[in-house]
Amino acid sequence: MDDDPHRWLFDPPTAHDVVLARRPFPRTAVACVVSDVVWHDVVGLLRWATAATGGLTALEAGRWWRLAASCADLLRRLPRLSDELGQPWDVPPRTDPDEDVADISGAARVHRISTRLAALLRSGDPVPLRDLAVEIDALGAAAISAFAEQAAWAVPGGPP
Repeated sequence: MDDDPHRWLFDPPTAHDVVLARRPFPRTAVACVVSDVVWHDVVGLLRWATAATGGLTALEAGRWWRLAASCADLLRRLPRLSDELGQPWDVPPRTDPDEDVADISGAARVHRISTRLAALLRSGDPVPLRDLAVEIDALGAAAISAFAEQAAWAVPGGPP
């Protein structure tokens, strides 16, 4: 499979095959449905994270906002989906190595985290939902940072 995410993410049959390849063993009905739902949503997140907007600021703002909102939506559903699988839901603290780097932009963090998320999607290794939640939370936080960095606003009482 090609390494360029646009070639497989934005090709519906290929993206669907990647999602189906994530089905766990043993293949119970519940495990397959939860896997398909979660990884299909991850494909959607990756599409928002890698979409091209031609540099149009209004489109960029909408893309970051939609990415952050989609991350929040999936995070809201993950505890119940984890419960359906009988997986524990003791989410470890987020350890985003890019979060503490002062000179990295939100857009660069989105790129790095989405690259890690794409690698998880394409790997054959099982990924507990609580571990996936850490990456999705980091992606949402990076999207909010990217949105805030490109927004044209001034803090009242602050420098213009």
